[in-house]
Amino acid sequence: MINNETHLLYSVLCYEEGHCRRTQHILKVYALAKLFGEQEKISVEDQQILQAAAILHDVAIKYCKEHYNGDASQNNQKQVVSILVTRFLESANYLPSYVPKIIELVNCHHDYDKPKNKLLQLLMEADLIVNCYENRPDHKKAEYIKKIFQTDGGKELLALCLKKEME
Repeated sequence: MINNETHLLYSVLCYEEGHCRRTQHILKVYALAKLFGEQEKISVEDQQILQAAAILHDVAIKYCKEHYNGDASQNNQKQVVSILVTRFLESANYLPSYVPKIIELVNCHHDYDKPKNKLLQLLMEADLIVNCYENRPDHKKAEYIKKIFQTDGGKELLALCLKKEME
């Protein structure tokens, strides 16, 4: 029997239709978010919410590119996140109580300057590390990113990611 997280991950990867960058990005953010949640010893429920949010964190990009003349801006994504995330979670039989929490994480994962709860912090750190590997930030951007990190594991992995860039 396939569990809901496996179903969700498979569904999102199929939805991306083999798009190389987005598919790999999803898998990397998912793996790091899982790692960070386990390192921080969050509850089983919070771990499930975090991992689902990691799988879905950029799900609106494809839809926006197709329906808004290629404009996948944060503003456009936030307009469709709720509908898309709800559809995917319902299809994977997630508990209804999880849905608004996951939507909130997906909606806010780029709101770096706003107050964050633990799950949002972990998702942001996972996404930012992957983004740094995919698109090397310049020195000024790297310094800004470093200030966002709060967890020891996230700080350490970010430092390793940026190490080669700073040498």
